[in-house]
Amino acid sequence: MDFGQQRQQNQHNARSMMYQNSNYDFERRDKKTLILDVANNGTLNPLSTTEEFSVDLFEPLIIDKLSDIYLDSFMTHDSMVCHTGDTMAFSLQINEFNVNSNSASTTSNQHIFNRIIIPNDHTTIDDVNTCIVHKGKKLNYVCSINPSRLSKITGKVTDLGGLSIFNELASPKNSTDGGKLHYVSLTTGASQHVDKGSLFGWDAGASATTDTLFSVAFDMQEGATDLYFHSNGGTVDPATGASLTQISKSTSTTPIATGLDTKIADVSTYKVGDFPRFIAEFVIIARE
Repeated sequence: MDFGQQRQQNQHNARSMMYQNSNYDFERRDKKTLILDVANNGTLNPLSTTEEFSVDLFEPLIIDKLSDIYLDSFMTHDSMVCHTGDTMAFSLQINEFNVNSNSASTTSNQHIFNRIIIPNDHTTIDDVNTCIVHKGKKLNYVCSINPSRLSKITGKVTDLGGLSIFNELASPKNSTDGGKLHYVSLTTGASQHVDKGSLFGWDAGASATTDTLFSVAFDMQEGATDLYFHSNGGTVDPATGASLTQISKSTSTTPIATGLDTKIADVSTYKVGDFPRFIAEFVIIARE
């Protein structure tokens, strides 16, 4: 070994044995964890509207070596049930990550190209208002990242069709309550099958301005009395549910919930969930 190689080896050994706190690097700590917590708040509602989220880090994340990023866990609150092809998985985009995943799709789906695809394990409405863990397998490779300094994380999450996977409406109007999921039991069951996304109003008569203020969150079978719904611009008193009376519909061209017309709510059963939310935990491991 010549003198130059020996000096380089000695320097490497010295760095390995000495704590280099001033550089905030990977030489004694070769793994970092990044926890991304995104929720609607009533004003900014990226999960219901599929607009981009932007989250500031509490302190800058400094990556000083070529590193690999892995998805370690993914949890949601009040995401959509996996009952269609598009809701079978989450499509997560992180702008700061150089995700380079190719795709081939018979549906010409551009919402899986260069995205992080996470299976949707929310399979039953019995799990609403609870935490759903969507991946049990640890350390799924996401991408590599060059040395960088990150101060914020931006991106978006959708279903495989590019629509919200936290709200059933293609163009939700959730600035009113942030996309919270409401529930009430009906005194009599639906007279026919009701599709998710069907619109209705809480009043005794139909009108163009009141019969589309709410939307059905999950498909309802004929005879079903459990009604989960989102706001489509309407409001409900969160303490008493006092605005819940009789459901109305009209004959307009919008997808009105025909099977719910004239149904009456048992106000004592009313409850409303928290804001839609997801938490993703990433592990960043420096390469040797």
